[in-house]
Amino acid sequence: MTSEHLDPSTSADAPTQPIAVASTRELPAGLTQLPGSIVGGRYRLLVSHGAASLLEFWQAVDLATDRPVAVTLVDPRSSLPVEWVNEILSLTVRLRGLDTPGIAPILEVLHTGSCGVVVGEWVPGGSLREVADTDPAPVAVATALEPLAMAAEAAHRAGLQLSIDHPARIRVSSAGHAVLAFPATLPDATPQTDLRGIGRCLYALLGKCWPDGQEPAPLTELRPGTPFLVSTTAAGLVRPEPGIGSAATLVTMLRQAARDEADRAADIRVLPPLDMPPPGTYAAFRNFGPAEQAQVARKSVLRATIGAAAAVVAVGVVLLGSSVNGVLQAPDETAAIDADQLGLQDDPTQAVPKKPEETVKAAAADAPVKPVKAEVYSTDGRPDNPDEAGRVIDGDVASAWTTDRYYDADPFPKFKEGLGLMLELPAPTTLGSVSVELPSAGTVVQVRSAGSQTPSGLGETTEISAPTPLQPGRNTITVRTREPVTHVLVWVSTLGSTDGRNQASISEIALHPPAPPA
Repeated sequence: MTSEHLDPSTSADAPTQPIAVASTRELPAGLTQLPGSIVGGRYRLLVSHGAASLLEFWQAVDLATDRPVAVTLVDPRSSLPVEWVNEILSLTVRLRGLDTPGIAPILEVLHTGSCGVVVGEWVPGGSLREVADTDPAPVAVATALEPLAMAAEAAHRAGLQLSIDHPARIRVSSAGHAVLAFPATLPDATPQTDLRGIGRCLYALLGKCWPDGQEPAPLTELRPGTPFLVSTTAAGLVRPEPGIGSAATLVTMLRQAARDEADRAADIRVLPPLDMPPPGTYAAFRNFGPAEQAQVARKSVLRATIGAAAAVVAVGVVLLGSSVNGVLQAPDETAAIDADQLGLQDDPTQAVPKKPEETVKAAAADAPVKPVKAEVYSTDGRPDNPDEAGRVIDGDVASAWTTDRYYDADPFPKFKEGLGLMLELPAPTTLGSVSVELPSAGTVVQVRSAGSQTPSGLGETTEISAPTPLQPGRNTITVRTREPVTHVLVWVSTLGSTDGRNQASISEIALHPPAPPA
């Protein structure tokens, strides 16, 4: 049997394994079902997409609706107590509460009496092996895996896991997004096993192997031309002592890798799906698009922002070795550094205009100070609904910026340090108060100043008000400093609730100058 038709149940003792896919001529060994079988009374199995120790993955058709579906059989050999199978099904059905493109929507979860069945929407596109065979550009792979990492972050925040433990579970959609196509959460899954699974997906798509056991070779060796940040991220995920502690950090690193190489990136392209094969036959694999020929040049560490650079250090400073010094001393890159991006400030006495009375005069009018920009600021690199930020300064209380819905009643700082809205002023301005109008109850905010629109962390901002619990309606927060500011951060440190949901909403933010002396 050639490497293209390896049995998915190949031993996991080897350091790496070629990515397994189902053969067009023969079924993987040990399957309990045959194409044409009907499970759950309505799902006809058509094509096997692999098998794990307790699971089988099938492409099927829903006889009631005639639409393609993905079917995961749980313990088809009836080797587990029924209570254990029910636990797997119970953990899996909770994923239905996550609305994220990184997880195929779950349509039904049931127990047939002989095995568990998880039915999800079919993901048109390609398997990891099929996409890997097109030699996608590394930056395209990083971009493709971002939705899967975001799904893991959402699941972990809700106390759930994805069980990314087998290459057949993941498919790359026609839009180029990696998706958990065959959900079934096993009881031994943890957030760290999910992160390791995403790292294995990186290796699968770029190195054409699924790492198991010991630490594999760096992707820069398996796939020359792989950007340093992509290779380091993958290594930090799969090594025995992981260097990436959360899915939020992983999302940040994948985004930074894509941003660094955006001008040379190539999309992962797949052709439209073929028609469903007739029952009892096998679908032939197809070519999912031309290979990306251009190799992306190795990027410099200094082209990453501080947020991603810090994450790189956390992932694998040991991996950098002496090569870091050479990169840091590169004269062409040093000239491109912006002090504001590094969070560096000039002497504070020099930052204040020479004529502070002119600054104060600019803010002395009775009208509120109108910001020129509003952006969602999140220290973990994953802002909630960033496209809605402008609604807080549009003068319309009927429009609002809303956070994501969190499944923990107190997610800050347990799952996230917090998040806020960064307002940019047209000129250095002295403030007297900030008003916040919102429908939410229980939200606590603090007003802070910043030297730039994108500080590297909350430590690069300065508090200028006390933490203030907000009530529905208009709330006025007193600013405790008369130093001119150019960037104002309304920081949400405690999430309130909106209509019974763990979600905060802010309609308007207005900045006011100090009251004139009596």
